[in-house]
Amino acid sequence: MYKETLVGYLQCLVICSIVSYASSLTLANQVTSKPRHTKYSSSTAIPGSGSLVTPANQPVTPAPTDVSYYRVRDSKGITCILLKTDALIEVNFKSHIGEEQGDTYIPEKATVEGSCTDEDEATMRILWPGYSLQFDFAKTPGGERWYIENVVMIVSTDIPFYHNIRSHGNVIRLYHDKMLLPTPVGKSYGCEETIITLLPNIDDTPPEDLRGTVYLRKLQLQSFMYKGKSFGPIFDCNSAKRFRDETAPIAVGSTLAIAVLGTVTGYGIFRYLKIKKVQYNNME
Repeated sequence: MYKETLVGYLQCLVICSIVSYASSLTLANQVTSKPRHTKYSSSTAIPGSGSLVTPANQPVTPAPTDVSYYRVRDSKGITCILLKTDALIEVNFKSHIGEEQGDTYIPEKATVEGSCTDEDEATMRILWPGYSLQFDFAKTPGGERWYIENVVMIVSTDIPFYHNIRSHGNVIRLYHDKMLLPTPVGKSYGCEETIITLLPNIDDTPPEDLRGTVYLRKLQLQSFMYKGKSFGPIFDCNSAKRFRDETAPIAVGSTLAIAVLGTVTGYGIFRYLKIKKVQYNNME
């Protein structure tokens, strides 16, 4: 009896050790696991101002612990853009003391502005102390899909962490101007984590090695919503990836087929004209 109890105890100890070790591993495709240690000011942007507000000397509030909702409403109060995410912002740059990185979370009660009066274009702007993050949405020419056309982030150098780059102006601007998240109209884009890289415009004379990263974790996003205040069916990011992966071979195959068809057709016309010319000369 004693031996059986000892064996059972040892088996349990081995299993617990294996589980503990496995849970400590970080997989390559795992969601960013940076802990929520960032603090932000409890002050908010002035609604409707469209400008950045310098963080005030007020008690700090811990960042939200779960996803937050941000929505833009049209003139009738109907939700037309809806975003759900747990978002982390990082800004990297080089100063006189070396490589630096500032980070923050988009607070739960950030000010949201935007416009969705146009059927084919829409804008969402999220403001919180010292930051502004703007998403510009558009539709594909046929109107079958919506996508993010531009992303613009503005960061105030009045934030103490960015005082080392204040010589470059009162704010720094970062952009992403390539198509993002193409999604069928009427559906919402969903992904466990979407990463957007932002870069400066060289004309802005930015600080050296300036770049930004937006981590949209537990993301669900939909624009051009006019039928309800909740998300439509999810278009999973894995489906979007498969769509891109399948589109490339189809495009290459179609191009090759057209090239081969053009070559064969051209050769056929050449042969026809040559034979006709020979027959004509023989007749003479």
